[in-house]
Amino acid sequence: MALDFKKVTLFLLSILFFLSCLGLDKALAEKKTLLFLPLKINAPKNYQEKLLKINHLLRDSLENRGFKVLFSEEAKHDFNFYCKKFPVSAVVSGSLTYIAGQVSLDLKVYNCGSPYPKRLYSEGKITELKELTQKTVNLIEKTLLRQQIVAEVKIKGNIRMDADAIYPVLSLKAGDIFDPQKIREDIKNIYKLGYFDDVKVDVEQTKEGLVVTYIVREKPVVKRIVYQGNKAIKEKDLQKITELKTSSILNLRKIDEAAEKIKLFYKEKGFYDTKVQTQVKKLNPREVEVIFKIKEGKKIYIKKITFEGNKAFSDNDLKKLLEVSEKGHFSWLKKIKTFFTGGIPPGVYSYGGLYRSLPKIVAFYQNHGYIDVKVGEPRIKRKGEWVYITIPIEEGPRYTVGQVDIKQDLFKDKEFILKKLELPKKKYFSREALRRDILKITDLFADKGYAYARVEPIIRRDLKKHQVDVIFKVDKGPLVYVNRIEITGNTRTRDNVIRRELLIVEQRPFSATRLRKSENRLRRLGYFEDVRISTEKGVKEDQMNIKVKVKEQPTGTFSIGAGYSSVDKFVFTSEISQRNFLGKGQTLALQGYFSSRTTRYKLSFTDPYFRDSKFSLGLNAYDWTREYDDYTRKSQGFGINIGYLWRPDIRFHFGYQYDDSNLTDYSEYTSAIIRESADIHITSSIELGVTRDSRNHFFDPSRGSLTSIFYEHAGGFLGGDSAYEKITANFSFYHPLFKDLVGHIRVGAGYITEGSGGKLPVFKKFYLGGLDSVRGYRYGDISPIDPATGERIGGEQMFFVQTEAIFPLVKSMGLKGVVFFDMGNAWDPDTGYRFSDLRKSVGFGLRWLSPLGPMRIEWGFNIDTKPGEEKSNWNFRIGGVF
Repeated sequence: MALDFKKVTLFLLSILFFLSCLGLDKALAEKKTLLFLPLKINAPKNYQEKLLKINHLLRDSLENRGFKVLFSEEAKHDFNFYCKKFPVSAVVSGSLTYIAGQVSLDLKVYNCGSPYPKRLYSEGKITELKELTQKTVNLIEKTLLRQQIVAEVKIKGNIRMDADAIYPVLSLKAGDIFDPQKIREDIKNIYKLGYFDDVKVDVEQTKEGLVVTYIVREKPVVKRIVYQGNKAIKEKDLQKITELKTSSILNLRKIDEAAEKIKLFYKEKGFYDTKVQTQVKKLNPREVEVIFKIKEGKKIYIKKITFEGNKAFSDNDLKKLLEVSEKGHFSWLKKIKTFFTGGIPPGVYSYGGLYRSLPKIVAFYQNHGYIDVKVGEPRIKRKGEWVYITIPIEEGPRYTVGQVDIKQDLFKDKEFILKKLELPKKKYFSREALRRDILKITDLFADKGYAYARVEPIIRRDLKKHQVDVIFKVDKGPLVYVNRIEITGNTRTRDNVIRRELLIVEQRPFSATRLRKSENRLRRLGYFEDVRISTEKGVKEDQMNIKVKVKEQPTGTFSIGAGYSSVDKFVFTSEISQRNFLGKGQTLALQGYFSSRTTRYKLSFTDPYFRDSKFSLGLNAYDWTREYDDYTRKSQGFGINIGYLWRPDIRFHFGYQYDDSNLTDYSEYTSAIIRESADIHITSSIELGVTRDSRNHFFDPSRGSLTSIFYEHAGGFLGGDSAYEKITANFSFYHPLFKDLVGHIRVGAGYITEGSGGKLPVFKKFYLGGLDSVRGYRYGDISPIDPATGERIGGEQMFFVQTEAIFPLVKSMGLKGVVFFDMGNAWDPDTGYRFSDLRKSVGFGLRWLSPLGPMRIEWGFNIDTKPGEEKSNWNFRIGGVF
């Protein structure tokens, strides 16, 4: 058998290094003989006797370190005298001084033959003489054994890895006494880093001391990572789970860990018996290729899941809690769902999915009164590609809720708290209800400023009656004030724009509810991609610091929209807006609407907090041309709007609008109502209104409501040709229905009537249809008709309802689906309104907060189509950011 030259060489080098270490050990052991002269004590008489002991402490400690110590009772001559008289190589003398509990040692250490002694100084408390002794002996030892002191530690041979990444794992530092054991530990620690395949040590003697150099040889760099044999799993998924990167230093430990991750990933996907082999292929002395050779196992499916011991709940009830499921005839339907929502495909056996489900079973039982439930280890029986799973359960007795009480000293009426809790209303005990009640109590106290209140539930079980009594014991702690509010991450938005949305104020009592509402208000602005508000204790117990961290997102928007109808054909809309103009929270927008029959431009500016007050200011100007079937309307105008923020979610509005309209291109056969409007040009009106907005998000709300009521008056003392009174009201409500399913209902109503001294223009009446009222109809389709001409002339009353369910399709993409049912109508005063006349539609659509901006595509179907109406209508909008 041939000798491996490389291994032999490494073995011989190791022997040489070990022998050199032995030599250094020996040198270190050959300590000097020294003469210790008694210290001069400078201290009051009552302390002198105690301090004289330090002479013996120093001598004993030096002897324990291996020095041979001679002791002289006199210290009258110079150092050379003692070097000649005694067989020593060094002399130590000095003084000790005591002042106000502190002891200082001033020593002189003289190496015989040296031109002058070296001075040493140390100090400490009189109560810590032993510690002071050890510190002083360390100084003496370093001075006398200077040639064994490490003067410098170096690292050589590293090319890609910085030396600063290696130094922290070294125990031997500059200034330490040379210790071969530390050298051996350091070599092991460097190897453990995983980036080197060879480590050597060089020790050099210099005038300053020893220079220790660790000479390393780096492992090669990973040039390529190759996955072979993976048919069921995409390479990009393997790259994510292995977390290996090219251009990184080869680390065999991480490669082995990556292979295990691949096997576990396959197991999670239902592929058992998967084997993964690794190969490191050398491309050149500095680069390698890492190859993962995967032999995929067979996919294992679940044939049957059964439960043992479950009497209170059926197998089907418990199966709904599991992340895994049985493979059946309708598994393909569930597979479509998991494709969009994620999760384990139906029927596939996932070891991790099964065991992650066991705590859910426990929680389910405990939330229904079975607090002693035990879920045993699942028994898994495999037959070919099928597995049979049996889950044993010990239900135990079911506990009812007995007495629920609270001990606290803040609220006078404890019933006020108990009425808000869930447990007193429940028949059976629930741990989840207990957890929520603790949070409710904590929030109640936090809203009163007691941010650090601690709620301890004392649970008493009656084993005979199977009843649970709960007493909530509250330690409210100190009244906490907001000390400081720190805002970070706002690279564009000014601090005052963020602070004015906060309902918490520095040096005011803390409130948990106001803190949550503040976070919702910041999210609703739409300026930030993410908003995080956290708290931390201040310097004092009654102080709290609030940290507001935001991540800016583009607020400048270039949006386009398009649609198609038999009248306007292709419709194109565009908008350029900046909702956070100059970082001040102001909105500047230019809008355009273009089709074969309509051209509209609008320029607007809004400052929601004018000059940092509660007042808002809005300005707008527009130019609009619209071709109807029987006439063309050209309009120009401007508006001024002033608002006042009465409460954080309620704002009052006052506005003035001036409009100059002209109707042209109509014939003598056009409806008389339309022809009368041709003489109405100037509309001068004021508008009063109020809005309440409690939505949790500006673009994609899942909770809260938006309510608005407006009254508009035209003519009279305002002048102009038009005269009317108009009232409109809108209400939108969002609420989670089930998990990520959100319900949304929007109701709109309006009333308009002609005023005295003027006329009501046909274009100010109500026309329904389209995205903002009844989908499935184009805008204007729902309107009273002139019986003489068949033309739509608008209604003086209107009502509509939009109901929809919004649900996630692909969470990772932010893609959502929507199904809706709308109904509404507009009436004239002669016919009156009847809810039986409501026009109805159903439909579906997609909504996506895409990287290019919000996108909305919806298709509505007219349920009760009338002659001349389209059976369906679709619209979409898509936006882009800049």
